[in-house]
Amino acid sequence: MMNYLIFISHLSLLIWIYLAFFHGRKNLSRDYFFWSNKIIFEKQELPKQIRNNPKICAIIPARNEEKTILKTLNSLKEQKIKNLDIVVVDDNSSDKTSNVVNLFKKRFKKTYLISGKKLPPGWVGKAWAMKQGVDFANEKIYDFYTFVDSDIVIKRNLLKKVSLFMNRGEYLMISLMAKLNCQSNWEKLLIPPFIFFFQKLYPFNLVISSKSKISAAAGGFIFCKAEILRNENFYNKIKDKVIDDCNIANLFKKKGNIWLGLTNQVVSHRKYFCFNEIWRMVSRTAFEQLKHSIFLLIISIISLVITYIFPLISFFYSIFTINSGQIFIPSLIANILSFLIMVIIFSPTIRFYKLNIKYTLTLPLSASLYGLMTIASASNHFFFSGNRWKGRSY
Repeated sequence: MMNYLIFISHLSLLIWIYLAFFHGRKNLSRDYFFWSNKIIFEKQELPKQIRNNPKICAIIPARNEEKTILKTLNSLKEQKIKNLDIVVVDDNSSDKTSNVVNLFKKRFKKTYLISGKKLPPGWVGKAWAMKQGVDFANEKIYDFYTFVDSDIVIKRNLLKKVSLFMNRGEYLMISLMAKLNCQSNWEKLLIPPFIFFFQKLYPFNLVISSKSKISAAAGGFIFCKAEILRNENFYNKIKDKVIDDCNIANLFKKKGNIWLGLTNQVVSHRKYFCFNEIWRMVSRTAFEQLKHSIFLLIISIISLVITYIFPLISFFYSIFTINSGQIFIPSLIANILSFLIMVIIFSPTIRFYKLNIKYTLTLPLSASLYGLMTIASASNHFFFSGNRWKGRSY
């Protein structure tokens, strides 16, 4: 028993040392730590403005978004871009989404509402809506497309800034990770870990590097050169992918450079009032992330337990066995160090969301819940009708 505890405790510590200092960094003297939150759009240097009026088409997929889409549309209108068109694809909504868009059209004439066709076999909902939006936009000539989710609000002048930054770095695609709503207790517990895990899975340094094959995007806000999709509508290639954003990023990166970072200028107004809403949001994509592999699922759960849960359990076990004379000092020290590193590297994400520092202590609990969501995602895939989202099964 003692040998197993010591071995796993030291293994966990080695994992945290690797994550803290080496993960996602090819150049140790130059690359940021994946957890540092230093790759943020507001900190990027923009060139002098060369082009004042780029032709931009904003494409918004919308399914039952009557409560949030008006804020999204208004934020696009406030960009004050002369050559901006807005295309909304109403993906078979059963609420008043189309009514809200039609009322907005009276104030912003260059708004186009597409009534989405019925979802064909072999397609997932969002990819089908985006495909229709791109096909419609391709009938005209634009410099850029921006894909914006219908719960997103973007700050004024952001589109101009992103277009300038794109030209500076000769990027084909830029994605900004929306700042998610983080007000309810469940959001405070689960949203920062969601961002932390995403950055761990897709280190931004490697996404941006042309020498790395790792690609990713955050689907809430994607900005890209229109000519790429005018030559070939990539959504035809990812029609069955629930994780459309990262799959689109992969196709763009095969053509050239992409960029992904955090921002305070893209904000999601979708609220998750209860645990079940976040559960369904995560479980919809979790098992697809593992390529529907039972082997990867088992490895992921074991890794999660060793990395996030074991140090805390082993620590308390060591404390409770002090009186019995069985305390394992090497294991106890390793567990304390693991937990300290965990708290330290999670703290930038907590600060980014302006939460109380006490939430740095909740990562083991959050990781446990995400593990259960992943298991549920696999279970729904194999034994039930799939993972449901907005009335559809995936």
